[in-house]
Amino acid sequence: MAGVFDDGPSGKSRGVAALLAIFLGSFGAHYFYIGKSTPGVVFLLVSLFSCGFFAWIVAIIALIQGIKMLTMTEEAFEEKYVNTFSSFPVF
Repeated sequence: MAGVFDDGPSGKSRGVAALLAIFLGSFGAHYFYIGKSTPGVVFLLVSLFSCGFFAWIVAIIALIQGIKMLTMTEEAFEEKYVNTFSSFPVF
């Protein structure tokens, strides 16, 4: 049985992605980690250009994503966040 921090088929760990989302999510770190740079840049720019005013909204979204990443299966994580054709997989 695979653990949360074990690498998946794509080489990305859902545990690492979840922790990045929880602690550095307002900067889009979890998206950069899984290889989705477009949403990572959007999260980063919203946080920076709003001078932190909207950063709390982005942080709440990232917190929810981090909790979901920790609770979903490895297959669901790969399908939802890593191997998706969507350039902005939020929920």
